[in-house]
Amino acid sequence: MTDELTTYQEQLDDEMCTWPSVPTLYTRANAVDQWPRPLTPLTQDLIAAPQERGLDRAFADELGTAPKSPPWTWNGVFYGWFTYGVTSAAEMADNLPGYSRAAVYSDYFGVSEDPDAPAQKAAGGGGILAVATIGKNFVSVMRSYPKRAAAYTEQAREQLAKDLATDWTAQPDDVLAARLGAHFEEHVEMRAPHAEASVVAAPLFQNVGDAVRKLDPENGDALVTAALSGLGGIHLQEATRAMGQVANGSLTREAFLDEYGFRGTNEFELSADPWRDDPATLDKLIAAAAVERDHATAERRDAARATIRKLAGWRWTMLGRMLGMLETHMRWRENAKVPNVMSTHGMRLICREAGRRLAERGRIAVADDVWFLRLTDLIGELSGLATPDVQESIERRRRTHKLAADLPLPEMLDVRPGLVEAIGPDRWKSMGVLPPTPPAADGALRGAGGAPGTVTGRARIVEDPNDVEFEDGDVIVAVGTDSAWTPLFFQAAAVIVDVGGPMSHSAIAAREMGIPCVVNVKNGTTRIAEGQTVTVDGSAGTVTLH
Repeated sequence: MTDELTTYQEQLDDEMCTWPSVPTLYTRANAVDQWPRPLTPLTQDLIAAPQERGLDRAFADELGTAPKSPPWTWNGVFYGWFTYGVTSAAEMADNLPGYSRAAVYSDYFGVSEDPDAPAQKAAGGGGILAVATIGKNFVSVMRSYPKRAAAYTEQAREQLAKDLATDWTAQPDDVLAARLGAHFEEHVEMRAPHAEASVVAAPLFQNVGDAVRKLDPENGDALVTAALSGLGGIHLQEATRAMGQVANGSLTREAFLDEYGFRGTNEFELSADPWRDDPATLDKLIAAAAVERDHATAERRDAARATIRKLAGWRWTMLGRMLGMLETHMRWRENAKVPNVMSTHGMRLICREAGRRLAERGRIAVADDVWFLRLTDLIGELSGLATPDVQESIERRRRTHKLAADLPLPEMLDVRPGLVEAIGPDRWKSMGVLPPTPPAADGALRGAGGAPGTVTGRARIVEDPNDVEFEDGDVIVAVGTDSAWTPLFFQAAAVIVDVGGPMSHSAIAAREMGIPCVVNVKNGTTRIAEGQTVTVDGSAGTVTLH
């Protein structure tokens, strides 16, 4: 793989790579929730970069768990592929009581601590006062971010309505340039609550899981995922149900588009078409949603909670409260990204108009070339500052973007200036953890249970959720899924995903739809053949191949 990756990299231009100054670890796991394909350059600058800075706003400014950092500390982009920074998260663990770098590596990479490794630095390295301050900040953020997220959602909704009603062809260049220039800081502000929801929900999920596993070591994981099924109030789940209302005539298509039309597959990519602009895909989804399905998620949830309550006895008062808190923050983990999706579509409208103008003026060959401009290029062109050799740059970036789609990039990355490679044995040893266990060669895949239940059905390998026909009993097999796959889950009998964990979109959406899900099987899309019969056990976290 390393030789193949190196050979492939030599064909690519690395202009868009956010090379770290020192060797740094990254992962693509869970990044596919939001960025399933390589980003275009304009998306990287206008959407991904402020989202990365939103993490710094959350971690450094509001939670106080890390010092202020330069751009592209918390995430990285390599040949268009968005990744999470594991090294930065591990360093932050030094400031958190009860946490460790090895725990971060376990969360991100699915590895375990090496019992023979030298002792790592103790957690809470910032001292008692720093730990107390972080604790106070956490409590404050837990109370405040839902209100801010709700306010940002309404703000973004109002702005998008104005943007959709605006005749952008009649607006002067400087108005477009000003909106593009102001977007960065707005997107940073909107991103912070989503980051905070994820940070708050993750330890809550871990703590609830630990508590339930102590009560029932054999079935604890399945009880937790069942207890978190069918929560309701999640935006894409509501969109799926609204599609059914369009199908039965109780909701107009126009009303649906007003509420949900900005969403769609790969929705943070500026060059992608949301449902509003992709009627063929929307028609398919509405037709599928016309079939009523009842997976009894509420009954499963209530039964699991009743079992946990019985096992917990007097401990239920605290455990039940933690479960309720987790439920709230898990909803926001999905919903807090909604204002960012709305603002992305507003920028999409402006960029489309800018592309039309620049093509008309002969500055770019076709309107779609706009996606391969850098943000400074685009604002400069709209401000009367022409970019030298702009078309040559566009063609170079287009070529890299096309080739990057097939780049054999590992899930877990060791990156140094100018080089991306898989994590090697010496690197794993230096981290104090054991290397990942190779996948079993028998007739089963093993991962993590994302949603409980057992189903046997026909495997469908899905790369593009807009380009697949499903039949009853079919099972989705994918590398990963983003939020707009949720309507496809409504049609499927079960889901198998190569990457991610129980807090990833795939698991949350499957629990809401009441279908079994196994995540982090690593090689499901390569081990499972299209049309093969598989049995998905979402409680045990296994997939049996027949």
